[in-house]
Formats: sequence, C-alpha cells, structure tokens
Amino acid sequence: LNELVERSCEVSITITDYVDVTAKIAELGCLPPGSDLTLLPLNFDSASSIGDLRHASETSTIRKLLVQEHLPIRDLVERGQRPPYIKNKSSDLILPTLYFSALSLSQNPLLVSIAMNVISNYVYDCFRGRDAGRTVKLHIVAEDAKKGRFRQIAYEGTEEGLSTLADAIREAIK
Repeated sequence: LNELVERSCEVSITITDYVDVTAKIAELGCLPPGSDLTLLPLNFDSASSIGDLRHASETSTIRKLLVQEHLPIRDLVERGQRPPYIKNKSSDLILPTLYFSALSLSQNPLLVSIAMNVISNYVYDCFRGRDAGRTVKLHIVAEDAKKGRFRQIAYEGTEEGLSTLADAIREAIK
C-alpha cells in the first residue's frame, strides 16, 4: 500500500506500511526502544540477524547531534554489537532511519519537531557552499498504536523540503 503525499521536482515524500518493528526487534534479539528515539539500520526490515544490519555512514554523527540536544536515544544493540556503516560514494546525503515508537510520540510530543530541527540544521551545514542539486534521503518510521501498524515516511529532496516532514509524520499516523 503506497500513498504518495507530495511530489515536486525538488521533493518526494512517500508514506508506506512498514514491518512490525516490535516483532522484528524480538526476532533479531535487539533491545526494545521504549520511549526513546531509535536510529534503525538501513536494512532493518530485511535483515535476518543482527550481523546482517548496516547503518548509514551518517548515523554516528546524527546520534551525537541528537544526544547533544538531550534527546533520549536508544540503540537496538549493545555498543560492541553496533552494525557496520555503509560508505556513501555519491553526492546524495543518506541519513539513518529514525524510529518513533508510539510510546515516544505520546510521552514527548516535541520529540519529532526537535529531532527534525537537528537533522535540518545538520543538512544545511553539510550543503552550505556546495553546488545546488544535492539530494537528501531520509526514512522515518512511526508507530501508529491506534491502528496497530508501522508507517514509513520516505523523503528524497532538497534540504528546504525537510521542513515538511513533521507534518508528514503526523499525517502518517492519524
């Protein structure tokens, strides 16, 4: 089930159903996120074991920036088991997948806005002084407890379009 929310020459936001994150965490033997923001590996939905998981190359930087803003971050695995990073060899900026559990969204309604502000500032700094036309790729997974499903918001576009993501997340879980 795909639902295209917005498409222009600069921004594409697509909302789709996603795997049951809670079940996948249990299947892989990962740590539950509780009410914290979690950075999911890029291949979380298709991995068959913890050893198969791979993070975006920007994950470590994004984690540090979110922690600096005092946002509660939870890793899916112990520090020594963290997945390796995929090296990005294109001019696109591929960011880690952000996961907002229903508990995190209900206990901290500002979490999405603050996290998106941190990401937007980082992207702006990365693109400052660079050629136009660079693309940001970001996936966000949000749990919709009322409907018992998980939704993925896939973003591809310019840094200016990131400001629309908080609304897309709210739309995905309503």
